Amino acid sequence: MISDGLWKRAFGADPRILGKTLRLDNDVYHVVGVMPPGFRDQGKTTEERNTELWAAGGFAAVPFPPALRNSRFGTAFARLKPGLPGASAQAHIDALVASLKKQYPADYPAQAAWTVRLIPLSETMVGNVRQSLILLFGAVGLVLLISCVNVANLLLARASARGREMAVRQALGAARTRLIRQLFTESLLLFVLGGITGFAVLFCARKFLLQFVPESLPHLNEISISWGVLAFAIVVSVAAGMIFGLAPAWLTSRLDLNTTLRQEGRGSNGSRQRSRLGHALVIGELALSLVLMVAAGLLLRSFWDLFKVQLGFNPSRVMAIETWLPFPNDPKTDIYSTATQESVLLREILRRNRTLPGVEETAVGDRAALPLGHGKDDLNTFPLIREGQDEQSSQPPLIDTSIVSPEYFHLLGMTLLRGRLFVDQDLEATPSVAVINEAAARTYWPNQDPVGKRARLNRDKPVWTTIVGVIADAHTESLADAGTPQVYLDIYQRHAKDLAFLLRGQIDPHAISAQVRTQIQAVDPELPVFRAETLDDVLSSSLSVRRFSMEMVAFFAATALLLAGLGIYGTISYVVNEQRREIAIRLALGAQRSDILKMVLRQGLTLAAAGTGVGLVGAFIVSHLMAGLLYGVSPYDLSTFAGVTAVLTAVAIAASYIPALRAMRLDPITMLHSE
Repeated sequence: MISDGLWKRAFGADPRILGKTLRLDNDVYHVVGVMPPGFRDQGKTTEERNTELWAAGGFAAVPFPPALRNSRFGTAFARLKPGLPGASAQAHIDALVASLKKQYPADYPAQAAWTVRLIPLSETMVGNVRQSLILLFGAVGLVLLISCVNVANLLLARASARGREMAVRQALGAARTRLIRQLFTESLLLFVLGGITGFAVLFCARKFLLQFVPESLPHLNEISISWGVLAFAIVVSVAAGMIFGLAPAWLTSRLDLNTTLRQEGRGSNGSRQRSRLGHALVIGELALSLVLMVAAGLLLRSFWDLFKVQLGFNPSRVMAIETWLPFPNDPKTDIYSTATQESVLLREILRRNRTLPGVEETAVGDRAALPLGHGKDDLNTFPLIREGQDEQSSQPPLIDTSIVSPEYFHLLGMTLLRGRLFVDQDLEATPSVAVINEAAARTYWPNQDPVGKRARLNRDKPVWTTIVGVIADAHTESLADAGTPQVYLDIYQRHAKDLAFLLRGQIDPHAISAQVRTQIQAVDPELPVFRAETLDDVLSSSLSVRRFSMEMVAFFAATALLLAGLGIYGTISYVVNEQRREIAIRLALGAQRSDILKMVLRQGLTLAAAGTGVGLVGAFIVSHLMAGLLYGVSPYDLSTFAGVTAVLTAVAIAASYIPALRAMRLDPITMLHSE
């Protein structure tokens, strides 16, 4: 089966494609179908490279030869029966596994620790970015809530200013329910128009915004602005309008006609109620802003620490280019079935690569050897059976395994601590050797010198492997962790099918990929050459999701801070406007203008103190929940919390200062005459 895209791109949308043949791994396959446009393979993908070809798995015979059956298993898809919990399904699978082990002990030996795990499909597809997406969704929700609070505050001020108008209309016979419906409709219309406007802006700026989304985000190519998005925006806008439009409507319904008409703008109980409610809203707004700012501050600190981490290897001026050796269905036709056969090919390709312009060093390894977890999967994790310790264990420890050439360590600048590295004399016919990292030595041979120790890896053949060297820990698996135990095997002793050639030097990334392709296919024209990239790009890609989360949360935090500043400015301005007569009387009785300034600023600081107090509680909770996204910084980092609190307080003072200046410059005589 082939995808619609491959059918159109490689076969020109030939309507007679069915029955045509193509070669994969030197085997002949017949095309029996084309998948519909838009179909996406739901397998585990770490990058947005969709599967375009599916080969049938034959179940008439043993699916894997005995040499591979103990180490390699694929992935199966299953749909659970309706109402069957995942735990119950896993229990059924565990029972099946136990019966297979008992029925076929030679195929499923106890030391292999073979098992089958049920994993929800959604977890395999978005599990590595789920927490980041939840954080971003929460940040969006908080900004939406802050915006709604701001609008509610404006509607409250508008309703209070229209208090006399509403009182007159009620006195002339208008029903309160009619007035409430009017105010409610006005606020609802405002929110819906805002939602539609936001959707229009998003639609126009979608291409620009997608440039900031990392390519490693699952289903990136499926992101679109559809009618569903518009419907969601309208539903959210209506819900927000209904919830936050209640405040002004509720305030209007509680107006006392006699008091309102008698006050004539001098302040009323309604105004005081509005002030109390407005203060509560601003406190909530400041609290939400502080939560977002703390999250952004922690992510920024974490990203900076991750960016400055000492890698333990040197990615500068290193290029990786991948190829794949054929894995024919009939092992007898495999011309690279042994490490000795494969070594002839690899040595010739390495020799040719060294002659390319600008290339200083070159090495080869399997995809698992590419740094920063690039290409890692479960097939590169194997049981480690230590001599004298795990030989009778039913569940030996697992260790990440990479297969590399002797030049690999020097090319990447990895430090040898004890023993030796691989040499050209380490061949398939000589005793098997391995190099481990310091984490493996510390974990599996504590307080011992592992050099000279023997272990068995459950790979193609269960031979004893001698540890000949220990290298320093490096962040080859993850930037956030250099302590993952790893073992390296010599590629001239253990062959690999998925290969990556590494080149270091002053090379042009665009030109070198074509040159390496020429050299590889000059040795074997059947080999594909693909996915050429620099390790600096791989490093940047490994930071992409964290960078995206940090940038988005920082943007939302800055937006929240701006909205909070506008909110407190609007509230203090309203309070000053309501207290104009009181301020004028104070000034007329001899109060100093500096006292008026302090009085208004004190109101702003009171709101800021209350908001930060509530916000700190929320920030502690949120920072605890996002601990998994942080590196090198505590979720309760005092400097971050203190810095954010200081910034928010400064913004509150600045927002209060303008209304305070206006109050201080008030002319009491003019004010009292106008009243």
